[in-house]
Amino acid sequence: MHTGNVAVVNGWGLFGHPLFVGRLEDIVSEVEAIMQKSPDDYLDHPVYKLFEKVDKAIRERVPADPAHAQFLLGNTLGKQNRDWRRVKSALPNRYRLFFRFSSQAPKSIIYVWLNDELTLRQAGARTDVYAVFERMLRSGKVPSSYEALLKTAGALPS
Repeated sequence: MHTGNVAVVNGWGLFGHPLFVGRLEDIVSEVEAIMQKSPDDYLDHPVYKLFEKVDKAIRERVPADPAHAQFLLGNTLGKQNRDWRRVKSALPNRYRLFFRFSSQAPKSIIYVWLNDELTLRQAGARTDVYAVFERMLRSGKVPSSYEALLKTAGALPS
């Protein structure tokens, strides 16, 4: 589902799964509304800060080295899901951004899901970000194979 021109950063093609792209579009719409309402102080709004940090993560931090140890999950999602990575540091507290990457040519990164206020990190809770994402994987809402994931993904919006 590669629609549009694919952004390439540091040799990595950047893609977004519909779950991530939809969430990002919602955040952008909210930021635009905040900018209209408060043009002088929107930079201090938590939603703008979330957007700014997510944008930096997807366009700079992850493409710099998607295999970096800071993105590793270990067995958090189960041994069968060790290929998944997540951005944790530099995002607002309790937010996580899940992604997969492939170093085989053409190199690509697929951003899949960013949690929201209803699925913040809370160990042991049914709504914990990791528990929710693991259910998405188990149910097939998010494909587990990279090839299937890439088929559902589109070019990351600029």
